[in-house]
Amino acid sequence: MNNSPMRLLTARWVFPVTAPPIPDGAVAIRAGEIVAVGPRTQLVADYPDVDRWDLEDAALLPGLVNCHTHLELPAGSPAAADGTFVEWLVGVIERGRQLSAEVQAACAQAGTRALLESGTTCVGEVTTYGQSLGPLLRAGLRGVVYREILGLSPAEAAGRCDAARGDMDRMRQTALGSLLTIGLSPHSPYSLSEALLEGCNALVGASGIPCCIHAAESREEGEFLATGGGAIPRRLYPAVGCTAAPPRRPARSPIEYLDALGALTWRPLVIHAVHVDEGDCRRMADRGLRVAHCPRSNARLSGGTAPVADFLRHGIAVGLGTDSLASVPTLDLWDEMRACLAAHRGQVTPADVLAMATLGGARALGLSDRVGSLEVGKQADLTAVSGRGITATDPIGALILGTQGEDVLVSLVEGEIRHRRLQGAVCG
Repeated sequence: MNNSPMRLLTARWVFPVTAPPIPDGAVAIRAGEIVAVGPRTQLVADYPDVDRWDLEDAALLPGLVNCHTHLELPAGSPAAADGTFVEWLVGVIERGRQLSAEVQAACAQAGTRALLESGTTCVGEVTTYGQSLGPLLRAGLRGVVYREILGLSPAEAAGRCDAARGDMDRMRQTALGSLLTIGLSPHSPYSLSEALLEGCNALVGASGIPCCIHAAESREEGEFLATGGGAIPRRLYPAVGCTAAPPRRPARSPIEYLDALGALTWRPLVIHAVHVDEGDCRRMADRGLRVAHCPRSNARLSGGTAPVADFLRHGIAVGLGTDSLASVPTLDLWDEMRACLAAHRGQVTPADVLAMATLGGARALGLSDRVGSLEVGKQADLTAVSGRGITATDPIGALILGTQGEDVLVSLVEGEIRHRRLQGAVCG
């Protein structure tokens, strides 16, 4: 239990997310929990004798939620030779075979540090090799770590489910008492046999664990599920040693395919969801799905733009994710926010985008009852950034357009400092 003393954080701007920005605002926290949010003058009068952290010209907001990463993947993966998603993926697979456990761990450690330094306090991490759990635990971050599962051989499905179950049990023991939850990530509709997807149904149904799945990410995926042909069976499957594609039922779309197999009953976090139509959106909303939107990765690999405005219109929770350094240059969610604004210009507002990077991400990970906004009763996961360029005419737009990861001054998780650039009394 967090027994830290009551503190009052004051700043030039406070961005609650669920309420309008507060100029010259303050947030009071006690024992790791938010107890008051409002104008500085009011909270100073209400709490005159508590420890005060004056953040001066800073902007105070909820800790950012990066709802989709692969921290173990290294930077610098080459662009696809022919610009297709499948060629990029084959390159990532081939490079991954050459990575030692030490390199994977170093990537995860550096990635975790990059998250904290750019204001992320909560993460949705897909671990392929099991190396990212340790750095996230040591950093004291909040989030969900999803154990990835994939396999195309129906005969191996039961064994792969058993292995995943065992790994998740061990990960839970390792993470006991932390702010990390362990989940499962069936990789994608095209990288699991139907037998393995059905095995995941049983695994998830028995445990109720959080799940995420890459779906509707590329045109090649849609072509394969509709016709059984295209670059996935022709190029990807031979690259992973699959000489004959396992049988699978045809479907109009990846979302329809997953629904036919019962996978949408997991209420998974759908990663990317670029190639979906109005019928898919209705189905996703009806099933209570959530979306991890990765606009920079999508722009490079997916051959389209996710219909984020339609998701929001249907009430689908949308969070922002950076994806991995294999597809984007940084793990900085401020870069992702700007890319989101540019990709959906005229369709989403700066307030929409800030919400995706905070409360939407928390909803995507099933954590919105605890974090994602500055509200009384929520955990004190906060970040402060330089606020000198924020204007009263469009404070949220100025915040997003003018903030870089290097502008993050301090980040707290449950009221405890996890990253600090500021020195001195401002942070106690």
